[in-house]
Amino acid sequence: MIKYFLILLILFLSCNTKKSIEDNYIKNLVQETPNDIPLVFGEDIVSKKGRFEMGITISPNGKNIAFGVAHESKPEETCIYLMSFANKKWSSPDKTILPNNINTFFPMFSPSGDELYFAKSNEKHETDLWVAKYQNSKIIDPRPLDSIFNSKSREAGHGKSKIGSFYFTSNRNDQNQCCGDIYYSKLESDGYKTIQKVNELSSGFDEESLYLAPDENYIIVQSWKTEFKSKHDLYISYRTKDSLWTTPKRLNNKINSKEIEQRPFISSDNKFLFFSRMSSVKEKGKDVYESDIYWVNTKSIFKPYPYNTEIKYSIKQNEQIQLKLPNDLFKDVDDENLSFEAYLENNIELPEWIKFDSNNLSFRGIWKSKEPIKIIIIATDTSGNNTEFKFQLAEETL
Repeated sequence: MIKYFLILLILFLSCNTKKSIEDNYIKNLVQETPNDIPLVFGEDIVSKKGRFEMGITISPNGKNIAFGVAHESKPEETCIYLMSFANKKWSSPDKTILPNNINTFFPMFSPSGDELYFAKSNEKHETDLWVAKYQNSKIIDPRPLDSIFNSKSREAGHGKSKIGSFYFTSNRNDQNQCCGDIYYSKLESDGYKTIQKVNELSSGFDEESLYLAPDENYIIVQSWKTEFKSKHDLYISYRTKDSLWTTPKRLNNKINSKEIEQRPFISSDNKFLFFSRMSSVKEKGKDVYESDIYWVNTKSIFKPYPYNTEIKYSIKQNEQIQLKLPNDLFKDVDDENLSFEAYLENNIELPEWIKFDSNNLSFRGIWKSKEPIKIIIIATDTSGNNTEFKFQLAEETL
């Protein structure tokens, strides 16, 4: 009985550790936690009026924050600030902690929290990717990444997964140097050897920054597309069972406004999205630009997505249908409790001769159709987000 009690106590403490990161650390820095409307993060501390904040990252344990500040005319003021949580309070933002902290931006902690990746401009290259060790709230040995990652063009947004996969944006292959794409390198036993363009995530527009989930199951990309008549917006894509990326979907209009949304980051508990929003106002006839860091709850961001869509089944006229769909047909980043419905196209009810069991994702009945039928499965999470998947059933032909 004592052993059993100790196990329960350990489980209780471990389950509450992640919660304490939000309660004890983040809430010491902000007055209000957002729901589905983005709020300015760390007002007057991280986000200061008149200062141009662009991009934020938080260490996995929630105790360290790094964010970028840009200045159009003073390169030495384009730099990275760091702050740490100790003795129940946050340190003041400090830009002296990073050596030679000039023209640096895009900070991103590694999934382990012991590395800080960032971008840095120099006279030879537009922007290179760098990495430094991060130990005891100190930056050690900053250095550029291997030449395989850095070109003479712009390398910008970047993210590393738990298994070492590295994603980044670059305009190395663009003749006009206007538009970045997304590239990827797999960590081999002897390091990084090849770079591949990720076509599913790249477009003819400019992809500049990204956030890669540590488990590599989703990615959020900043892209300047024209389909919504807005500026840079944030898009999300999910990784399927066959390691393909789904078509990036634009996040909702509460997040993507008519302004520029960029530099996404997700907290380690998947509860909050952080991003930068750049806006302009007229003051005395001149455009005045402002950029602040915002955060928002992810309940309306993460939706069910088709994960394992391999469905093989043969049907014959007047024979029994016993079709079981994969249990992992859909996945959801932050919700395992999905509900399912099945319809024909145009929201038409299924014919009487086929029944759908939503509890185990199966169909049964007697096949009566001489024509193929298209079935739509709708998965809905507990926050009301839903996604559909279409597939076709047809009689087997000899």
